[in-house]
Amino acid sequence: MTTIDREMSDEEIAGMVADLNQWPSVAHDNGYYELAVMPFISFYFAADPARHVETGLAMIDVHEAFERLLGAPFKIQTHPDSERPHPYGSKRLGNLREWARKVPRNKGFTFDFTDETNHQSSPTNAGYYWRDSDLGFGGPSYSSILLYYRWQWWLDNRDAWRRFVHDTITRLHPEQVYSGFAMANPLEFGTRSEVTVWDRALAPHFYGLDTDYPFTMKHHLPSGLRSPTWGFFLSDIWREKLSLDRDAVRAALADPRIRIDELDCGQWIELGPQPELYPVENGVPELPVMLNRLLWPLRHTNLDLLGFGEWDGDPNVRFNRRDTERWLARFDDNSNWPSPEVRGLAPDAPRQEPPLTHATGGEACPRTGWC
Repeated sequence: MTTIDREMSDEEIAGMVADLNQWPSVAHDNGYYELAVMPFISFYFAADPARHVETGLAMIDVHEAFERLLGAPFKIQTHPDSERPHPYGSKRLGNLREWARKVPRNKGFTFDFTDETNHQSSPTNAGYYWRDSDLGFGGPSYSSILLYYRWQWWLDNRDAWRRFVHDTITRLHPEQVYSGFAMANPLEFGTRSEVTVWDRALAPHFYGLDTDYPFTMKHHLPSGLRSPTWGFFLSDIWREKLSLDRDAVRAALADPRIRIDELDCGQWIELGPQPELYPVENGVPELPVMLNRLLWPLRHTNLDLLGFGEWDGDPNVRFNRRDTERWLARFDDNSNWPSPEVRGLAPDAPRQEPPLTHATGGEACPRTGWC
């Protein structure tokens, strides 16, 4: 993609929307690479710098368990030091556990696996692992694991998948976990630019399409939660910020369609038997709204959905600051995302905009007092 051409046409967007209404995990091929909506799960956890080796080894344990679960589909692995991709099993990669012991605590320990040899294309199965350094960069930051897998595979293995999720939560004690559908980030860092264009194009059509990009979100999520679309881990750390006990959470989510599993460090919540894209023409989804009512005091209102800057004159539309806040609030009772007409609001109904909570350099502060 260039900054003078559109990534896709209106007809291509309409075709992708139609395909996703038939099957919730499909790809768009532009002749050079494919970008796809895939089921995912992401784990965000605080890594103790004093135990950086143990954290790295635990992440490798998660990878090996995930690989066994999928049946060893990976073709590419990135080098833990150079981050360059190599054929999986190459001698150049060295021993991953030795790297976990060797990488110092003030340097991030990263390793990725994918079944996609075109680094610009979305993977079908992938695991992206990042143990954060202890440098801080001005504030708290999470370490993260982001996993993708085929939709049909999940349908055929959902019980084994859930056991894996429970085991991983017990192993890592994450503070936040999200699962649902999202555009799958390719291995190549720069292709995130194209992914964000598809994110923005599809978001008005599906309430349940999430966006997940740990590279930047790991710096922002310590300040607040994302709006869950299906699977979500409410850790004891964040539940206590609501001043609720576990029974109160169960009471607030008392619906036979909602599954809550009690784990040692929190509650794993599933909004219905499987993730859904929730096409907007079917109305605002009831179960995400119910969970959102519980979690909204903890929501991050201006999460970075992009992960990079934009260019002047670029014809491709991405999330701006205002639309980001509206999208994050799409499950609120007074939301007008994607429009008042789609939400079934009266044409003359006043627009309920979420208050601005952040300002960029040079802008007026959106609130009086301290910001």
